[in-house]
Amino acid sequence: MRRAAFACLISLSACPQPSPAEGTWEIVEKGLPGALMSVWGSSPEDVWVVGADAGDGPAVKHWDGATWTELDAGSPGHLWWVSGRGDGVWMAGDGGRILRYDREDMSFESWTAPSPERLYGVFPLAEDDVWACGSNDQNTAGVIWRYDGAAWAAPADLTPELTEGFACFKVWGSRADDLWFVGYGGVVLHYKGGTWSRIELPSDRPLFTVHGVGGDVFAVGGAVSGYIVELRDDGARDVTPKGEVPQLAGVYASESATVAVGLEGAVWERGDDGVWTAIEAAPTTPLEYHAVYVDPADEIWAVGGRIYTGNLSDGLLTHYGAPLPQ
Repeated sequence: MRRAAFACLISLSACPQPSPAEGTWEIVEKGLPGALMSVWGSSPEDVWVVGADAGDGPAVKHWDGATWTELDAGSPGHLWWVSGRGDGVWMAGDGGRILRYDREDMSFESWTAPSPERLYGVFPLAEDDVWACGSNDQNTAGVIWRYDGAAWAAPADLTPELTEGFACFKVWGSRADDLWFVGYGGVVLHYKGGTWSRIELPSDRPLFTVHGVGGDVFAVGGAVSGYIVELRDDGARDVTPKGEVPQLAGVYASESATVAVGLEGAVWERGDDGVWTAIEAAPTTPLEYHAVYVDPADEIWAVGGRIYTGNLSDGLLTHYGAPLPQ
């Protein structure tokens, strides 16, 4: 992503007006009854957002490049994450609920995980290979489930010794035999080549989201202050920049940009030199971003609300790129 565009946005008086290719920041939605928890897409014309249940069912929104469509998930409870693969868009949330929206017949299929812990993450690799993870209300014990096309079950080779003290928040992987699980407990779990490993972190601060591209894998989190780690087969490296970094909750890595978001409207970008810096041009807000998506056109979509500082209210959606049609 061209950093010059951000520099111009910081001081418009010193730079020419940005072209649509450079992009502008805009708050698309704010003050929604429920916080928006997750965003995922396959293109600028295919973006999905899910969120909290403010009393009439969880938020499920789809952008087709021209208009937003709201979908009825069919049952109550917050939805914490969305991810997709092919014709299936997968969502996970409270009470061990997992949903799959079929793009072809435009209908939902639902499951309840084998136990009722809240599910914070879901990640499909194929229609018959989907992972979900979560934790109990105290974030002292986690669950990891795998779907084989017929049923959800815990991996048979995931032992109690590996998961001791670990509450899982997110799962991501580059392929079926290379998956990362992050959360509470000062550790991450790595599933590589059919073998599980437990990797100790430099800090016991929580990690909320993990994402990667190529051979690079990043996880972000923290407690009030931010925490960024790079994950490798041989361990984890703390790459949090010095100085004030707010708690971060979401991260997304694409071929051209790696972006993280968090408290008080924080939007940070990883430079070509590997150093993370704040994008000062992003709109200021006292609210928290919970998730971010960078689409193939280098447009940024960030969602949040009052999540850590409130009751999952005041939904917020911010976009960087060509102005969206009104």
